[in-house]
Amino acid sequence: MKSLLVLVYPGVALGHLTGMAEVFRFANQLAQYQDALSLQPRYQVQFYHLSGASSYQADGLQITCITQLPAQIDALLIPGNYAHQAAELEQVMTLFRAHKDWFSDLQQRGTLLAAGCNGSFALAATGLLDGGKATTCWFLAEYFQQLFPQVRLKAEASVSRSGSCLTAGATTAYLQLCLQLISEFDGVRFSSQLAKVLLVEPSLHSQAPFLSVQQLVSHQDERIAAVQSYLRKNLAEPLDLQQLAQRFAMSGRTLIRRFKSATGDTPMAWLQKLRIDKAKNLLETTMMPLEQLTQQIGYEDVSSFRKLFQQYTQMTPKAYRNHFFQ
Repeated sequence: MKSLLVLVYPGVALGHLTGMAEVFRFANQLAQYQDALSLQPRYQVQFYHLSGASSYQADGLQITCITQLPAQIDALLIPGNYAHQAAELEQVMTLFRAHKDWFSDLQQRGTLLAAGCNGSFALAATGLLDGGKATTCWFLAEYFQQLFPQVRLKAEASVSRSGSCLTAGATTAYLQLCLQLISEFDGVRFSSQLAKVLLVEPSLHSQAPFLSVQQLVSHQDERIAAVQSYLRKNLAEPLDLQQLAQRFAMSGRTLIRRFKSATGDTPMAWLQKLRIDKAKNLLETTMMPLEQLTQQIGYEDVSSFRKLFQQYTQMTPKAYRNHFFQ
């Protein structure tokens, strides 16, 4: 039997907290159904408060927490939280930094550390993701990259593993995270069967179709914010880097350096993402022919645009429209 802890801490997202535990309880039920003679559940799931408290209460929900840690912990799950602004996220990260030795000790004892959504900020704050790769919720990806440049961010990934640390993308990606753990503990076949029971698409390995230049936490460089505003208003126009730099009283080199520091991208790369965002919106809300759509966002060659769109979203424009058209 695998021993799992779901971590409780102030501001934890209640749906993630209980949802993670429920996935493994459903796994126990499926295993019991498949082998009625089995007397022991496959997973023991318990809640543990980071402070060691015996309970946690929020919004009318009370969670009973164990106060004595089991001798063996196969996986520690870190749910996401309600912090989506810089100051709120800093409070969560400060809390986890204060316990970094505990997390490091768990890792050294062979415990898998699995963080969902913006729980990746908490795990990264312990330093255990340094030098490795991770994903996070797409709408905080730029901020994550600014805070943790030593972590190789794979924002398009739904689930990412680096050594004993696993991270998941936005919101309900914790379901794929749990299925990944179950796949490692009990095999791909059992995990796939459970995915069908939960009505979760096991092949959803990417959050790339959902990525956007619209982020919840913005940078503080007002000059670059002005450049971004200009690009939004002129996204279909050809980009001349030197003219753009002169418009905002900077050299081309300074513009690139400051733009990349603020956004993680060069101006051209960011403009391409902006154009893809616009294309996604048009595909979601109109039946505009692809030839017309391509011209409207600043591209002339439909074939090149189609390849670029697939590179950014991992879907063809046609498949994207079929999936997201409102």
